[in-house]
Amino acid sequence: MIDLNRTLSLVKGGIFDPETTWRDYLPEAESWQKTAFLLTGPLILFAAAAAYLLGFLGSEVSMFGRFRPTIVSTLMTVVSSAIVAVAVAWVVSALAGAFGGKSGFGLGLAATTFAFIPGYVGQAIVWLPWIGGLLSFGLFIYALVLLWKVIPVFLSVPDGKRVGHYILSLVASIAAILIFSMTIGRFIGPTITAPSLSDMSSASDPGSESGGGLYSSLARQAELMAAAEEDRYDPPSNGRLSKDQVREFIRVMNRSEELQQQKMKKLEELAEKAERNEDVSFRDIGAMMGGMSEAAGLQTSEIEVVKSAGGNWAEHQWVRESLRTALVQKDVNDTIAHNYALYQEFEEALDPYLAY
Repeated sequence: MIDLNRTLSLVKGGIFDPETTWRDYLPEAESWQKTAFLLTGPLILFAAAAAYLLGFLGSEVSMFGRFRPTIVSTLMTVVSSAIVAVAVAWVVSALAGAFGGKSGFGLGLAATTFAFIPGYVGQAIVWLPWIGGLLSFGLFIYALVLLWKVIPVFLSVPDGKRVGHYILSLVASIAAILIFSMTIGRFIGPTITAPSLSDMSSASDPGSESGGGLYSSLARQAELMAAAEEDRYDPPSNGRLSKDQVREFIRVMNRSEELQQQKMKKLEELAEKAERNEDVSFRDIGAMMGGMSEAAGLQTSEIEVVKSAGGNWAEHQWVRESLRTALVQKDVNDTIAHNYALYQEFEEALDPYLAY
């Protein structure tokens, strides 16, 4: 069942073309054995081995407080990673059934393994000098984004219940990992060399130092995405944009850009802090959650600006696409000619946001 060429193809697709790769694999996903041999196992082995080898390039302690891996700790990492992978897959799939979706363990293992491909890559490169820790954390956040997106594909959780399932799955996974860490994990010792759900467990406690950062930010983003997905908009029958719609689009994009710049500035400050070998707390990391999500391609700032003003995300998307179509086609019919005239009127303000 081991097929390295297929494994490499799935990993590549899982990173660069995830949704197509997920749907192509879906007919095989119910077999947990196939997923374990094709994807989960190779990823665990690759991440542990790469972290061990790259550990010789880094310092004795990573920015996440982990000591450089040894042969023994690398072997223990493989064992603990396999246990965590099984536990998280079981939690996510079991809760999917409780929330009205599919509950097969094979589907859960496929979903969580595909989602956490970037996380395994992050674990592998965490020991790269200077940038390894930040890249690892960014990839872990991207994995959480993919987890949100992959659940409907493999586990068919209804749209109206996705937020509850997602948040409860994370909390339950963290709880399971904590129990593992306090029991079997004590004999194995600290093994995870990159950000993981167990590293983030303290963030799930609202009273903890980082509770207002990482976990609340994650929940907030999930709520925003769910609210945006529920929006519906019926365009006018003539397909014509109004000046008010264009002005509102510009306002949203300007404010979104300001928020993104603020988040990226915080990321830069964290990078500088790490380069100075200063301690990086999970409060710092939690504060960076939004910025990392933007870097991973999640439009949470834009969604938040729209929704917090009582706007309609579906309408906002329609305005964007109508302006882009007008920019490309210009005057193929009266509707596009009208929209293109509006684009020309606001061209200077619109150009930064409509470039392909």
